[in-house]
Amino acid sequence: MDTYEIRLKRRLSPDIVGAFEDFTARPAPNGDTLLVGPVADQTALHGVLMQIRDFGLDLVALRRLTISHR
Repeated sequence: MDTYEIRLKRRLSPDIVGAFEDFTARPAPNGDTLLVGPVADQTALHGVLMQIRDFGLDLVALRRLTISHR
């Protein structure tokens, strides 16, 4: 399982943060939100990206922090 950091434009409400259950949210200094958490595979990553789209959030950056050796 890989760990990803997802940067979203602006601060997110607690309700929206709660929808990303496996992720930890923290504020970025510029007012964005960073979500950090595990993603099992590419299918799961696409699911997270679809959630971002469905909430109408603006994706600023996506970065893989760790790579699992399968």
